[in-house]
Amino acid sequence: MALSQVRIKSFKSIVDQTIDLRQLNVFIGTNGAGKSNFLEAVGVLSCAVDGRVDYSKLADRGIRLSAPEVFKSSFKNITRSNTFSLDATFGDLSYHANINANKEAEFNFSAESISNTNGKLGGRSNAGVTISGLEKKLSPQQSVVATLEVLGNFSDDEQMELKALKQYAIYALSTPILRGVSPDGSNKEPLGLYGGSLASALAEVINESAKVQGNNDLQRFFKLLDWFKLIGTTDDISAELQSNHLHTGKNVVRFVDKYMGLKFNKLYAYDVSEGALYILFILVLLLHKKAPPLFALDNVDSALNPGMVREMMEYIIELLKDMPEKQILMTTHNPTTLDAVDLFNDQHRLFVVQRNQQGHTEIKRIEPPPGFTRESWVEKYQGMRLSEIWLSGLIGGLAKGF
Repeated sequence: MALSQVRIKSFKSIVDQTIDLRQLNVFIGTNGAGKSNFLEAVGVLSCAVDGRVDYSKLADRGIRLSAPEVFKSSFKNITRSNTFSLDATFGDLSYHANINANKEAEFNFSAESISNTNGKLGGRSNAGVTISGLEKKLSPQQSVVATLEVLGNFSDDEQMELKALKQYAIYALSTPILRGVSPDGSNKEPLGLYGGSLASALAEVINESAKVQGNNDLQRFFKLLDWFKLIGTTDDISAELQSNHLHTGKNVVRFVDKYMGLKFNKLYAYDVSEGALYILFILVLLLHKKAPPLFALDNVDSALNPGMVREMMEYIIELLKDMPEKQILMTTHNPTTLDAVDLFNDQHRLFVVQRNQQGHTEIKRIEPPPGFTRESWVEKYQGMRLSEIWLSGLIGGLAKGF
């Protein structure tokens, strides 16, 4: 697991929050509460350990390309800091960065440090950079982490931990892009941040699955959406199936519908439900060998039927059991997303994100009280599902007056 703890200070709506993460992390809350701000803070952290925070790296991770000043908190009755700070623990490494954000220099490091269980490996402060073996001055835009990597100061295990965090990305799917009629401006392997490379990534997953006897991971798709008989990809686009008014890529996702007539039972991605494309994207993201081990899904369940969301979450959790290296951060507005979350499983975390009276984002973990068993939890909430508990208002995360 890539990331176990994050502390965020003075970043957008987050004044000071510390969050302990596990393999599956679900964030609920009202619109504007700060869920996406948390995902983006992790994205900036990823940029920092990848060498520098700049707009190219922000875009690669699906972060909004706001002006530098927007990244710093601004609240009444609080002196505004020139910097925001990010702290993280991942594997045996601990990292801290104070990042100055302003119009002139955009983003630069005012302070940094990285340590392992044996002590500090390097850092920087107003007094300068402290890295053993460094003979040249380090630019304030360049992270000490990248320099330490070049100098070979990390073990193989530590490099793997860094790599997982560097690969982090926020996926926010777009129906026109998934259908193949709008371009995906991202270059994120293997699927694109918005679904633009679904067809090619699906083809690669199918080819890999064929090499492993008995591999039926993609069969989950047909259990969730039982009107499809087959899925695949093709670059032989038929004029009978695609209008000449559409301009898609050379490779498209093709479905065979088991209820349509045998002489005409194929459809391309443009003509199937958006929910089918969303579910297929998530499965391919989990199964593709080049997909990042740590990633975020921002409201990707918005196109799905509530019952389908619950089933999709169950399949995600089933897959994760065999993928200890995978870690997911997920935001949702769909209550049934919660019904597959097991509050008694330490690898599942549910967080409510909300604004306090001063407007600051607060992120609170929802967990059973000490000493509670599954039975006492069921008794306390009279057998209600987590979705029902959320909608009842008992754990927060709802609009005022709901």
